[in-house]
Amino acid sequence: MIARLAVMVSLGAAGLAHADAKPPSATPPAPEPGPVDPAVETAADANLESTADRQGFTGAVSVGGGLTVGFGIDGSTGRGGSVDFRIGHVATPHTVITFELGATISLHKPAMNAATDTNTDTNLLAGAQYYVSPSLWLRFAGGLGVYQANDVRRSDGTLGDVQRIGPAVLGGVGLDIARFKWAVLGVEIGTSAMINGGVLIASDLRVGLAID
Repeated sequence: MIARLAVMVSLGAAGLAHADAKPPSATPPAPEPGPVDPAVETAADANLESTADRQGFTGAVSVGGGLTVGFGIDGSTGRGGSVDFRIGHVATPHTVITFELGATISLHKPAMNAATDTNTDTNLLAGAQYYVSPSLWLRFAGGLGVYQANDVRRSDGTLGDVQRIGPAVLGGVGLDIARFKWAVLGVEIGTSAMINGGVLIASDLRVGLAID
């Protein structure tokens, strides 16, 4: 009798242990996602519209002061004002393709009692604006430059008009100071060079308003 009771107790304990044992999981748990590789994320968004502040078409206008210095071009040194109009399209989260029309205007008098005349250096350019940080950007462009001087003293000692047309390049840097929804207020510095029988360099410091 005692032997039978011992066997029954042993079988009951084995059944309880089997009932409490959890069946093995059919599939192992999925690993937790790790950090996203920035290179993979950039490649995935390469053909998509940027989700940054700058999207689609952009526009900008800036005004300020300018200085022109010429080498081998008559009457090309002076200072005055400058203005620039740009339109563009966002190409990547950091790059905007731009088209612009800019002019630096120098004032001068052929003589003390003469009326004030203007010399203009006008550039029609295409290029790119690259953001090295959310607010700091670099700008590069190339195209056509036109210099028009009125009543300047020419190399032969006479007064007259001078006009030059030639290839032009531009480099600049800018800083976005404040953003108001779709409008950005900033400052920029740019220098252009036009080549035709000499070199005309125009440097500008301007305040601008961009719409993006």
